[in-house]
Amino acid sequence: MGRIRGASILGTMEFLQATFGDDGVRRVRDGLSADTRTVLGREGASRIITTGWYDCAVLIDLTRVMDEVCGNGDLALARAAGRYVAFQDVNRFFLWLMRLAAPTTLFSRSASVFRNYHDCGTYVAEAGAEGRATIRIEDWSSADPVMCARIEGWMARALELTLARGQTSSIREDAHLRHDPAVSPHRFCRYIAEWQAG
Repeated sequence: MGRIRGASILGTMEFLQATFGDDGVRRVRDGLSADTRTVLGREGASRIITTGWYDCAVLIDLTRVMDEVCGNGDLALARAAGRYVAFQDVNRFFLWLMRLAAPTTLFSRSASVFRNYHDCGTYVAEAGAEGRATIRIEDWSSADPVMCARIEGWMARALELTLARGQTSSIREDAHLRHDPAVSPHRFCRYIAEWQAG
C-alpha cells in the first residue's frame, strides 16, 4: 500500500468535525483500528504533520469508519471528504487561476497535483472530447474503493472550480483495477468526467 500526505488526513478530520461535531469524532475514533488510533494520536489527529507521509491504510480506515458510522456505508461520505479537502491548502491566487482554465487543461495538468499527495500510482490524462475527459491512475497500490471514491470527490470539486456558474458536471469511476494490455501494461482505475460545454 502506498502513502498519502498528512494534509488529506487532517482535512478529513476537519470535515468530520465540521459535519458531525464532537460526537461524530468520538464515534468514529471508537470504531478505528488500534493501529490507526496510534498513528492519529490521542487527540484526533494530533500526531499528523501536514506535509508528512502516512500509510494510506490510515486514511482508508478513517474514511471507511466515518462512512459507516456517520453515513450509510455507500461511500458517499468518502466522496464528500475528497471534495472537502480538494484545494483546501492552496492559495486564493491559484484558485483564481483555476477558474480561468478549461476543464481539459485542468485534468491534463493534475498529474503533478496527484503526485503531491500520493507516493505511488501514475496519473494519465487520456485524449478528451469537448465536454468530456478521461483520466487513468495506473499501477496504484492504494486503489481501495474508499480511495477511488475520494478521488471522484476531489475531481468533482476541481471540475466545479473551472466551470461557469450554472454549468452542470459529473464524474464517475468506470474501471476499478482493470487490466487491459491494449490500454496499459498496468492495472488501472479510470474516471470519466463530463460537463456542459461552454
